[in-house]
Amino acid sequence: MWRDTLLFLLGAALIAVVSGLLWLLRPTPVSPPGWQIIRTSGDVAALVAYQGAIWAGGFDGLVRIDPASGAVLERVQVDGRELRFVSALLITRSGALWVGHADGVSRLDSAADPPLSVADGLPSSHILALAEGVTGELWVGTERGLAQCVGRACRTITRPAGLTSDAVSALYLDRQGRLWTGNGFTTGGALAAWDGDLWRVYTDRLAHPMVNAILEDHAGNLWFGTGFASQGGASRWDGLTWTTLTQADGLAGGKVRALFQAADGAMWFGSEYDGVARDAGGTWRVLTVADGLSGLEVKSMLQTPDGAMWLGTERGVTRISAAALGGL
Repeated sequence: MWRDTLLFLLGAALIAVVSGLLWLLRPTPVSPPGWQIIRTSGDVAALVAYQGAIWAGGFDGLVRIDPASGAVLERVQVDGRELRFVSALLITRSGALWVGHADGVSRLDSAADPPLSVADGLPSSHILALAEGVTGELWVGTERGLAQCVGRACRTITRPAGLTSDAVSALYLDRQGRLWTGNGFTTGGALAAWDGDLWRVYTDRLAHPMVNAILEDHAGNLWFGTGFASQGGASRWDGLTWTTLTQADGLAGGKVRALFQAADGAMWFGSEYDGVARDAGGTWRVLTVADGLSGLEVKSMLQTPDGAMWLGTERGVTRISAAALGGL
């Protein structure tokens, strides 16, 4: 018996050694011309361009990236500590940068102030989404409710106050001044809009009740990225008619994780497992790791003034130059 066990252990060790050598000797993927993979320390759930750098936040914190070289400039700290679970980045009209993370909301141009937290009226310090309101107030989405903050005073809005779901993981202020709230955090989902007087519910119009992203396009159409696992799609509302796109229409996968419209009008749809789909006037293209993406879960997107697209995934960031985009 002991000989069999010894042989089994030796065989397992040999397999482990061979597997390790094969991993070390594997060919390094070569990015296509104009594509660059930037390996931050983990996933990238939020991206913004701020003060000459790309700020990328995710599970392992917040980093600043040089937009020209792609080099990671620093791991951002607040009060000497790295942030945890960065899920939202917001640049306000006044030029302030707010960061939503596991310990509240920090304003990085006033680092002397402690983060907004439950002590200031937030329903939870684990932040899921941020938006700026019509009058400059800060809206904060958490898994336990929505908060409206003016200065350091926050008031909580939950279902008894009219919100359709306590969990709010997507926030968007449209051109009409309506605040849209989506729940992609719990399976019940929800979509509602606050016009300053009333809450209106739209969940039953969607491809899937779970709302992961909200966007208003150049023409004023509202888009909602929905889904869970392999189910879902992108729903568009022009103010009168609802239209739903699914994988059969060209999406990369069922669940739509992120939405973005580029300067040229092309719509980008990030998926949960299958890369990103680009719709340029009815011409669809799905991009995956085989094309140069850093990962298959596209969580955030950004376009810089030079025309480059930045895609945040579960394995860092992909930068696609304007010239490379022209060849898609």
